[in-house]
Amino acid sequence: MKSPYENEANQVLALKLFDNRITCEWYSTKEAAAFLRITPNALRIMVCRGKVKARKLGSRLRFHVEDLTGLLSKRSAA
Repeated sequence: MKSPYENEANQVLALKLFDNRITCEWYSTKEAAAFLRITPNALRIMVCRGKVKARKLGSRLRFHVEDLTGLLSKRSAA
């Protein structure tokens, strides 16, 4: 019996079906710091001072992309 993915068109279709993943809207501390072009420690300090919104997931901080882009637009306006 032939596999349904042997045909090249079926392979492309199968890849497209699984390519509709949801984009990641939450960043880790390291990813958010790289996004803002600051160090992870500087980001943690900003969280403690209330300048950046962060959510705790277990013991880890997570940052929403919209909050980070809002912070960038405030920084570029100043």
